[in-house]
Amino acid sequence: MKILVTGGAGFIGSHVTELLCNQNHDVTVFDDLSKGYREFIDKRAKFIHASLENRDAIEKALQGIDAVVHLAAESIIKYSIDNPHETFRRNIMYLVNLLEAMRKNNVKYLVFSSSAAVYGEIKDTKPVKEDNKKEPMQPYGASKLSAEVILSSYYHCFNINSVSLRYFNVYGPRDCQLPVTRAVPNWFKAVIKEQPVGLNWAGKQIRDYIFVKDVAQAHLEVLGKEGYRQYNIGSGTGNSMLEILNAVFDACNKKTEILDLGERPGDPNYLVADTSKILNEIGWKPRFSLKEGMRLTYDFYKDSKNLPS
Repeated sequence: MKILVTGGAGFIGSHVTELLCNQNHDVTVFDDLSKGYREFIDKRAKFIHASLENRDAIEKALQGIDAVVHLAAESIIKYSIDNPHETFRRNIMYLVNLLEAMRKNNVKYLVFSSSAAVYGEIKDTKPVKEDNKKEPMQPYGASKLSAEVILSSYYHCFNINSVSLRYFNVYGPRDCQLPVTRAVPNWFKAVIKEQPVGLNWAGKQIRDYIFVKDVAQAHLEVLGKEGYRQYNIGSGTGNSMLEILNAVFDACNKKTEILDLGERPGDPNYLVADTSKILNEIGWKPRFSLKEGMRLTYDFYKDSKNLPS
């Protein structure tokens, strides 16, 4: 297939691109490099340096394309709280630009990078099922839920098939997004440099951490599926944030001081995926254990040039 990957220079997008190339797909990466890195793009893929704000560029890029994997987005939760207008513009209007270009080029398949942030605080069913109540706690989660609703309209009106993958906490090599806000890269940076690590909520929050290569594989397995679908993408296992920090310590084979950072707004107490739907319908399941994933992540960050700034 001829596949366009938006955001293919980023953390998850670069892994998706690599796997697609490994399976001999004809891949084009469309990225403005505002969050990604040119060196992360697989050399077998074509590269278009452009923004989804540029309607002419995306329409031209989609000529002859069979399917799109859409990962380009504003994904920093704190940024979304500080800048909701810009977050909605990038995560909603850029998607509409893409969908309109797909419609004009008769491209009928889309895999969308969604998020567990669409759920908000979980009070009832645990772990979280796809049909759980959705009440996002920050503009980022609201933008992803809004995008899913837009995809529904484009399926019913224009027969553009879409699969939304609701990521839980993704970690792994190439997570070099700036500013560094995610816990795992921050912790690896601190531990490798033998500096104190910050921990919110005393590490008691329960999260579902999933290795990036498992996440990337899910995109390949849902590619070309018919209909309008949503799937949770997680490990299905809940760990306290303190347990995740200890997994980082174990991977580095050393510990540093822990600093109590107190509470942080926009954080649900519990967020763990029920992944039975995608297992039953598609056959996807995670392959990497937390221990193995953290070891591979450490192997990436131990090279000082890969440490987040």
